[in-house]
This record gives sequence, C-alpha cells and structure tokens, in this order.
Amino acid sequence: MLKVLLLSVSLLFANAAGAATLAQTIHFPGASAKALHALYTTSAGHQSVTGLPATYKTPDGSAAKEAQTGGSLDAFCFKPDMCALNARVLDMSSAPGVYSVTMAWWNFGWVSALDPADMVVEGRGAPDSTLVLTFRDTLRGAQIELVQVNVPDYKVRIPNPDQTEEIGPLSTIVNTHWNLLYWDGFRKALAQ
Repeated sequence: MLKVLLLSVSLLFANAAGAATLAQTIHFPGASAKALHALYTTSAGHQSVTGLPATYKTPDGSAAKEAQTGGSLDAFCFKPDMCALNARVLDMSSAPGVYSVTMAWWNFGWVSALDPADMVVEGRGAPDSTLVLTFRDTLRGAQIELVQVNVPDYKVRIPNPDQTEEIGPLSTIVNTHWNLLYWDGFRKALAQ
C-alpha cells in the first residue's frame, strides 16, 4: 500500500507540459471496497458498469476474467477490433479493506485534437496518462479515490454516438466522463 501511496504522490508532481491531473473521490453508501474493485477489475464487471464490451488480457495477450499486473484492458469496444480505451495494468495491491490498481491509460480522445500540432506521439496523440484507483471501505460503505495524471489538456472534438460532439479541453471531458461512464454505471450495477 505504501508503494501505491508514494506512486500517487509522485504522480501529482509529474505532469508533462500541457497535461492535467484529475482527482476525484466518489462515495458509495452500503457498498464494499471489494465489490467496487471487482466491478472495475473483472471483464464482466467492467462491462456491466459501462454497458459496452470490455476484456482484460493476460501479459501474453490472452483473454482473462480479471485484471493481472502486466496485463491489459480493452474497453468501450464498439467493434471487436475498435476499442476506445486501452490500458496496461502496471500494479495491483490490496490490504484489509483497501484495493488499488495502477494503469497506463489511453483513450481515443488522445487523437482527437483540433490542432494536429498538439499531438506529439504518432498514432497515439500524447503519452499515456497514469491512473491510480483506490477502493477503500468507509464507515458507511466504500469509496473510490481516483488520481489520473498526464491527461492531455489540448482542445479536442469528440463525436458521440447520438451525432452530437463534445468540444473542449480533453482533460475536462475525461473528468466529466468518469462520472457519466463509470460512477453512474457503478451505482446502477450495485443496485441490481
């Protein structure tokens, strides 16, 4: 756990130029950290939260039921070979009532810059961000603590399935999408 805490603190001070740090704490009354962690770190749980296909993979690339250090996650898969989120699992740890996962995290918004000069990594737009999710039991349930660093801050245009578009700093859109695509989904999955 100390390793994750030190990593989280160092990440807060490690932003690249033109990148933002996101931090959120979301409370889930009546839930447990173990249940929240399982929803995020299993293929079936992740899919139940987001409503779209998600697959964790082993370090050798085979499909897996749950996250493994050295493995990866493909999520928001609109087609089998077209996933909007790609992440590598860098670390997983647990202690009584506390679970964490650290990922190198990228989504298609990285390549949606309005100004192509903002995209500095060919084919990926910008370097991966680093995401640390900590699932912690509380007196009234559980909470998820999110720290995500190096989220590109350049202006993007992201098309939505309903034919609308989101235009603005990518970091602001990612921050909003955590609520829309995950926290609301966690609440629905927990209610079932």
